[in-house]
Amino acid sequence: MGWVTRWVRGGWRPSKDPVREPVVPPVNVSAIYVHPPGSFEREYPRVGDLKYGRENNPTVLGLEEALTSLEEARWTLAFNSGMAALSTLVLHEVARGAKKVLLERLTYGSTRSLLETLSSITGVEVRLAGPPWEDLLDLVCWADLIIVESMANPTLRVPPLSGIYREAGSCGVRVVVDNTFATPIAYRPLERGAHYSLESLTKYIAGHNDVVGGSLSGRVEEDLEPLWNMRKILGTIMQPIDAYLAWRGMKTLKARFEAQSRAAVEVAEWLESHRKVKKVYYPGLSSHPDHELARRELNGLYGAVVSFEIEGGREEVFKLLSRLKLVTPSPSFGGVETIISYPAISSHSNLDPLERSELGVTDGLLRLSVGLEDVSDVIDDLSQALSAI
Repeated sequence: MGWVTRWVRGGWRPSKDPVREPVVPPVNVSAIYVHPPGSFEREYPRVGDLKYGRENNPTVLGLEEALTSLEEARWTLAFNSGMAALSTLVLHEVARGAKKVLLERLTYGSTRSLLETLSSITGVEVRLAGPPWEDLLDLVCWADLIIVESMANPTLRVPPLSGIYREAGSCGVRVVVDNTFATPIAYRPLERGAHYSLESLTKYIAGHNDVVGGSLSGRVEEDLEPLWNMRKILGTIMQPIDAYLAWRGMKTLKARFEAQSRAAVEVAEWLESHRKVKKVYYPGLSSHPDHELARRELNGLYGAVVSFEIEGGREEVFKLLSRLKLVTPSPSFGGVETIISYPAISSHSNLDPLERSELGVTDGLLRLSVGLEDVSDVIDDLSQALSAI
């Protein structure tokens, strides 16, 4: 059975009685489940057992099975947010002995805040490096755990992932890839050498801006039970209605991601030619600093996010945002609506202005997530807004 068929149809097996079994999996909201025969004679519950909603849920289990096929993984756990998935993983890795964690400097602001907070409590040493990517590669064997993004927010820098895996493999370091920007449609970390693949399901995979959720997938079976136990202790399991919505959304992921990527190329090329746009960040453009890396690492698709810098700083940014009619100022990305955000006051607001500027997150930088509208309408709206600055 083909890869796409396995995750589009995975996780749900209707019976042959059409009266009793729906084609679309239902939302199961029960908080408790009947003890099965023999459960009192063994350790109960175990991974996959249904006993209590903080441990497992049928709708969540179905989503996890489909995600396991999508990620080409051995297992997947679903969480109530991407940060819940990461927090659970980091606590698990620290519990098993990780004392040194390496992050790329462009890592998501909340990821950085989590690790810095954990460092202040536990003494875990956290270092940030790259770009330049040579600085990151030089520190791989220093670490016990490495957390990188397949495309970094918001400048869409692409790290040398294959090189990181080679170095990490030579010294037994575990690599976590936050794959939210690329999705498994463009890149599957576990096939390439990552130990874990993490997704914010809120973004492309659910795809409709109506779910908050996250997932963690792995390629080593022995990691599943301790991580499942950590999720049970922390209570970070995904809720049934969110699991249902994410499961429904992921069935159209390939079609949406491909269409949005094509539209983003058009928008990026148009922005690059506009006289009021100072710089455009999109890995599919030859002008992007990591274009060749992206071309080698990714599957010919570069996603729907395009970041661009305008002259004039905050005053001009706010003027542009106030003029938009179709494009919606809002956080997040990957949904069917085209939205725009301002990283300096959102995802990277926790950094001081000098560090933000060094990372390319200037006061004139905007992040655009191209949706499924007619691309000409998106460009027309951007054009009239840019004319005001």
